[in-house]
This record gives sequence, structure tokens and C-alpha cells, in this order.
Amino acid sequence: MALEHPQVRMPPPLIHLGGLLVGYGLDQVTGWRFTPAAWLDGLALGLALAAVVLSGWTLITLRRHRTTVLPHRAASTLVTGGPFRWSRNPIYLAFTLLHLACGLALGSPGMLIMLVPVFYVMDRHVIAAEEAFHEQAFGTQWQHYRKQARRWL
Repeated sequence: MALEHPQVRMPPPLIHLGGLLVGYGLDQVTGWRFTPAAWLDGLALGLALAAVVLSGWTLITLRRHRTTVLPHRAASTLVTGGPFRWSRNPIYLAFTLLHLACGLALGSPGMLIMLVPVFYVMDRHVIAAEEAFHEQAFGTQWQHYRKQARRWL
């Protein structure tokens, strides 16, 4: 059966937001908290800035190629330049960096712990659904690109 679009069931930003909220809830229930050292605050800021820059670069690249940023819509072209040269999923990488930055900046063990199941869901469900569609839609072009760029980094 031919797919008309990737079978992504939930918007990826909501998956990360859900993980952050559940992590915050874990912190509240358990009383977990750590006081970030100054260097962790700097690391969190650096990760957040990297996430913003990577997201912006990715959005500009997708716009230049006139294809969608929405994971539940069919891409009109396979973008392999810009940040896609190094990662097949630069926006998801940016979300992960931002999630990590939030957990570090807020001193939240729960948020950091929840990054593990969020990463799993993103990798095994969201990205897998997108890649199944891309393989069908772009065939050998996708196969070649998949060998050139890693899923994450």
C-alpha cells in the first residue's frame, strides 16, 4: 500500500513538551532537584542557543527548497544540503538539545530522565514513520542519502 504522507501520529514538539511536563511532575512527587553549577548553566545556555540556531538554519533550508516542515505532510523534495548534510533529522536534534538544556538549567533530574523515553519514541516511531515514507517516495535517492547522512549526528 502506497503511503500518501508519513504516518506520524503526534507532533514531535508535543512529545518533548510531554516529556518535560512528566519530568517536572516526577520532580514534584519525589522532591528531586539539583542546583546547577555555574558551568552547567553555561552548558544549558550553549545547548539552547545551538538548538535555536540549528532550528533556524533547518527552517530556512526547508523553505528554500519549498518543502514542508510538518512531519505529517508529504515532503515535495528530498533535502540533502545545509544541516541535512550531517543529520537526517536536524530539527529533532534541536528539540533534543533544547530538552537537555531545560533539564540542566532547571536542575531537573525528572526532565533529564524523561529524555530517554522521549528519544526512544522519536527515534523508533516518529523518525521511522518518516523514513518509511521517504524510502517509498524517493527510492534510490533516499537510499543514497541515507548512507551519506546519519539519523542524528
